[in-house]
Amino acid sequence: MSLKNTDPRIIRTKALIIKSLVKLTEATPYKKIKIQDITQNAGLARQTFYLHYKSKDAVLIDYIDSVFDNFYQEIEVHIIASPDPGEIIAWNLFNQWQQHAEFAKLIIAADVENLVIKSFRNYITRVMGLYIRNHSIALNDPEALGFIVDYLAGASWMILQRWVTSDFNYPLEKLAKLYSELSRPGLLSVINSESI
Repeated sequence: MSLKNTDPRIIRTKALIIKSLVKLTEATPYKKIKIQDITQNAGLARQTFYLHYKSKDAVLIDYIDSVFDNFYQEIEVHIIASPDPGEIIAWNLFNQWQQHAEFAKLIIAADVENLVIKSFRNYITRVMGLYIRNHSIALNDPEALGFIVDYLAGASWMILQRWVTSDFNYPLEKLAKLYSELSRPGLLSVINSESI
């Protein structure tokens, strides 16, 4: 649930809606859950749901955004401090999802890949923008940045999907190191080569 609104009633209502959706997915496939099911389980009126969300997909997106907001807040200082922040970005990415394990499993089971990848793109774009601004990277080919973001979004989603499906059996530290070793050298090479 995105923390853009700090009204405790709104935060509480959104939390109830999210919790209800997660609980319902334990017994019912995501695609079969109706808004009425969510509101009944949460003890809310249907109109209350629509005051906060347009659809159940919007509930997922809101929660995904909150996970990414937490991730961004954790890594922002590291990106600003160093042009090569090491494995800390990957560690924080996967740690956020491990902290929200039940929801991560819901997203995998719900088969809403397009929603997740769209959120990954938005936040990777935000992280890349922060990096580029703080380390004075010249963008000679801004269109290339879109391809870089798509590459990272797809790779991040596929690795996260495998990790969640395995019930987080691969150790977080090893996964962060692997992901960093696969992505960081190429990314830094492209960004620093003035081709971007």
